[in-house]
Amino acid sequence: MMRVEDDTDTPPTGQIMTRGAGAVVFSQLLLRTASAAGALVVGSYFVELARQGVPVGSLLLGVLAGLGFLAELVIAPLAGAASDRRGRRALLVLAPVLAAAGVLLTPGASLASATPPLLLVGAVIGVARLIDGAGAGIAAPATLGLLADATDGDRVRRGRLTSMYELASSGGIALGAVIGPLLYAAAGLWAFALLAVLYLLAGLVVLVVVPKDAARIPSPRRNSHRFRLRALAGPRLLSFLPAWIAVNAILGTWVTSQITFVLAGDRTLPGQRFPGSFADNPAALSAVLGIYVLVFSLCIVVWSFFIGRLRPLPTMIATVSGAVIASAGLLLANHGMSPAAAAPIIIAGIFLESGFTPAALTHLADISTEHAEERGLIMGAYSVALGIGYLAGNVLGGVFATWLAFDGLALLTILFAVFAIGSVLVAMRVEKRVSPGRLSTATE
Repeated sequence: MMRVEDDTDTPPTGQIMTRGAGAVVFSQLLLRTASAAGALVVGSYFVELARQGVPVGSLLLGVLAGLGFLAELVIAPLAGAASDRRGRRALLVLAPVLAAAGVLLTPGASLASATPPLLLVGAVIGVARLIDGAGAGIAAPATLGLLADATDGDRVRRGRLTSMYELASSGGIALGAVIGPLLYAAAGLWAFALLAVLYLLAGLVVLVVVPKDAARIPSPRRNSHRFRLRALAGPRLLSFLPAWIAVNAILGTWVTSQITFVLAGDRTLPGQRFPGSFADNPAALSAVLGIYVLVFSLCIVVWSFFIGRLRPLPTMIATVSGAVIASAGLLLANHGMSPAAAAPIIIAGIFLESGFTPAALTHLADISTEHAEERGLIMGAYSVALGIGYLAGNVLGGVFATWLAFDGLALLTILFAVFAIGSVLVAMRVEKRVSPGRLSTATE
């Protein structure tokens, strides 16, 4: 009788996934670096277009940037389900290839015309953002599904590995924040080609290092769309997602092209220190953004030592309050407080808020253990939350930045944070009702 290998119908856990975990975290670092640098390069590109007379502004920038996150939230659940059936590795290679294609398309309007019309700029960048978002939507659920596979039965290691994933994300954002404006200042439109190379390198790392995982053979139950919808509609997942959406909206407000346009654009407002303060000074802007996200990354390193031992939902309440504290410090600095006096307030807020995503990822991985056969689909909720959140943050960030410039971004952050705290409180009530032991007992 022919011997059938176990890994043809069970998730590729154990050694295969453990060996691939480090590679996909490094690939995430490269992807985030290219993505963050690309966002700031697009912001610099918009500044140049505005100076050429093209009528671009904060609201248009926010809408176009948000298209990528719209594509991500639509694609992610489909890609997560595909990774459950076909394996994670192929999708982790495909994702950066799509992102590279999107970033290469971005400067197409300027290649077609020295002073392109607004309609052409919007159409080309909009399509580019949709392609880039599709790449991100494919990468995230496959990556997180692989990490969850590799940490089944070990919540301490799961907390550490999800922290490292977030560290790779924020570390990539830090690198991208540093190189983005400098890259555009040095290379102009060629910056987009260099970013495409970085995306392709991320795919090459996975292709070379991550072992080939077996294709999944779906069972009749796993072919059921009703079963998949039931997995996504669980009360633990649905009650927790609004808070994560709100926190991602905060990130979408700040860590995108919008902040470059506000700080490095020509618009200034009486009484506000920051708007336009980095015009014609990309090196200083890169340094400030890099330092900000570097501090954020160092804080995640601290969280990684104990995040797996903490109860995720109470931790989320404490951490999201950091966004309010950091915003208060930024508002004070924007209105005249000395940077030295405002820095401790801002750093305290950054430390707290840096712990939210590792706690949220740990909680999501815990939820996925109840649906092991649909783990990629469940982990795709990360991209859904990120896509909706970044879309809201970009669009509303454009509205608030048009209204109050830097103050508008800080005010919007506080509103999102208050909503997130309320959402986590609701999730805690649901957790106590559905699984009381989880909330009342700390992890050993």
